[in-house]
Amino acid sequence: MSEATVYPFENARYLGTVSRVSPLGVQVNLPFATEAAPAQYAGNRVTRGQVGEFVVIETFTSVAIIGRITEIRLPERDRLSVEPERDESEAQANPIGVIRLLGSVDLQSVQSSRGISDVPRIGDYVYLAHPDFIRLAIVAAKASKDTIALGHLSGAPESRVALPPAAFFGRHCAVLGSTGGGKSWSTMKLIEAIAVCNGKAIVIDPTGEYQTLGEHAEHVFLGGSRKGEGDKRRFVSFPHHHLSEIDLFAILQPSPGVQVPKLRDAIASLKLLHLRDDLADENGCLTKELQLKKPILQAFVDHDAEIHAASAPFNVKKLNQQILKECVEPNAYDQQSRRPDPKRWGKVHETSHSNCVTLFMRVTSSVKASTLSAIFNPSDYMEDLTTVIKTFTDDPAKRILRVSMENLSFENNTRELVVNAVGRFLLASARDDHYQKTPLVVVLDEAHQFLAKSVGDENNRVYLDAFGLIAKEGRKYGLTCVLATQRPRDIPEDVLSQVGMFLVHRLINERDQAVVVNASGALDVSTAAFLPNLRDGEAIIIGTNSIMPLPVIMDPPERPPKLSANEEATWLKS
Repeated sequence: MSEATVYPFENARYLGTVSRVSPLGVQVNLPFATEAAPAQYAGNRVTRGQVGEFVVIETFTSVAIIGRITEIRLPERDRLSVEPERDESEAQANPIGVIRLLGSVDLQSVQSSRGISDVPRIGDYVYLAHPDFIRLAIVAAKASKDTIALGHLSGAPESRVALPPAAFFGRHCAVLGSTGGGKSWSTMKLIEAIAVCNGKAIVIDPTGEYQTLGEHAEHVFLGGSRKGEGDKRRFVSFPHHHLSEIDLFAILQPSPGVQVPKLRDAIASLKLLHLRDDLADENGCLTKELQLKKPILQAFVDHDAEIHAASAPFNVKKLNQQILKECVEPNAYDQQSRRPDPKRWGKVHETSHSNCVTLFMRVTSSVKASTLSAIFNPSDYMEDLTTVIKTFTDDPAKRILRVSMENLSFENNTRELVVNAVGRFLLASARDDHYQKTPLVVVLDEAHQFLAKSVGDENNRVYLDAFGLIAKEGRKYGLTCVLATQRPRDIPEDVLSQVGMFLVHRLINERDQAVVVNASGALDVSTAAFLPNLRDGEAIIIGTNSIMPLPVIMDPPERPPKLSANEEATWLKS
C-alpha cells in the first residue's frame, strides 16, 4: 500500500465511538477489546484496542485526528464480566479506552500538524491507525529522497521508518537510555549514517567500544603508551598549552594568596621566553632577582598579544623552577643610600618562597606523572590532537575520526578537562568558519561525564560548559553534536532544549523521564509512562518537526560497538 493511497477510515479497523471529550483527550467505547485474538486484514495485524496503539478519529471535515491509547478499563459494574468461570448468559463487557490526542492530518493537502484543528465530538468513529498512515503523518511535512533507515514501527515490521539526515544532525541529537537498552547501537547507527551521507564526524569514545568501526574510521588514542615495537596504534597528545589558565589551575591546585599569582606570573614568563629566548638564563628560566625591570617589562608589552593568545606555548618542564624565581622583592635596595631602587627587582622574598614550596612539589609530580604524560610530557611518537583534528577536517576524503580516551586518566579531573578543552577548540574553529562547507558532527558518548559539572577544588573550580555552548550556538557555524548518555538528569535542560531529535530507549528512573518530557516538548507524561517497558533495541523517536513520538524497533548497526577487553577470558564467562 503506497502512502498516497492509505485510507485511514476502513471498516475492518473500526474500534468504537467517542463517548467523552476533554481538553486532554477523549474516552471511547471499545466493544471488541475483549476479543481473545487479533484479526488480520490486508496482511496487517488488526487489534481491537490495546494500550499503546495509535488510533485515528474521523471528523466531519477532511481532517483525521491522531491519538494513542493510554488506558483501557472496565466500568465498575462490568469488571466481573470477563471472568472465564461466569455463565455465558451474563452481560458482555463494555471496555472504555482513554486516548491522548497527538495531532491531526489534513487529508486533502496531506499535511500534518501538532495542533487539533477540529475537536472530536461525541459519536465520532475511532479506527486503529494503519502503520503506513502513521508513518505518513510523521514525515508529511519533511519529504526527502535522501533518508536514514532506522528500523520499523513497533508492532508493524512491514512499515519501515526512514528520516532525512537534517532531522538528526541539523539541530543536534540526543540518544538516551539506561544500560542495555540499545543506546550504543543507535549511536553507532548514526555514526555509520554520517559516513554514508558524506558528512564528517568526530567520535569522543571514553570507553573504547566504538573500536569496531575498524577501517571505516581513523583511530587515535589519547593517553596510554605503546606496548612494544609491534604496537601500531596511533597515539596523540593534548599538550598543556591548549588548556586554559583555569584548567591548569584545576590540575595543579594552587592555594589562594601567594601561589595563584606566582603561578600565573611563572606561566607568563615562560611564554615570553618562548618568544624571546635571549632573556633566559643558563637554566632556561627568566631570572628577576636584582635584574633591571625595564627590558623585561618592555618585552611583556611588545608581546602581550602573543602571550595571551589561545594555546600560546611554553616549556612546562621549567614551570616548577620559574615559580620560585618569581618569589622576589618588588624593589631592590641601594646599599649606600638604603633607599628602594624601583628600577630593579629585589632579592628572594623568603616568605613567598616558602609558601610556594608545596606548589613546586605539586607541579613537579604532575609534570612527571605517567598518568598525565599525554598533557605534560608526551612521547616523541605522539601527535598533537588539535593538529590531527585540523588535518581530518581539511581532508575531503575522510569521514570518521575516533578519539579513544579509554587510557586517559581520571586523576586530577584530567579526562573531563581535556574533553572540555577539545570542545572549546572545536567551537573556536567553527567560529572561524572552518565547518561551513562540510558540517561537522561531534559524537560525545557518556555525555553526562562532561556536561553541567564543575571540577577542581573550591579555589580553582572549572565549569564544563564547552559542549553546552556548542549545543547553543554551534549549529549556525556548521557544528552540531550527538549526545549519548544513560543519565539525562545530569544534562542541563538548557542544553537538551537545543536538541532537535531525541532517540529515547528504555528509561527507568522517573527523574530521567521528567527531564525528557520537559526538554522534548512533544513527549507528555502519558507517553513517558511507556519508557520503562521498552524492549531492547526499541526507541521512541521525538523530533521537533514531527507531530508525535514514534515507537521504532531500531535496526542493528553494521558494526555493533563492543569493548576491546577480552570478556571471554574473565570469570564472567568461565
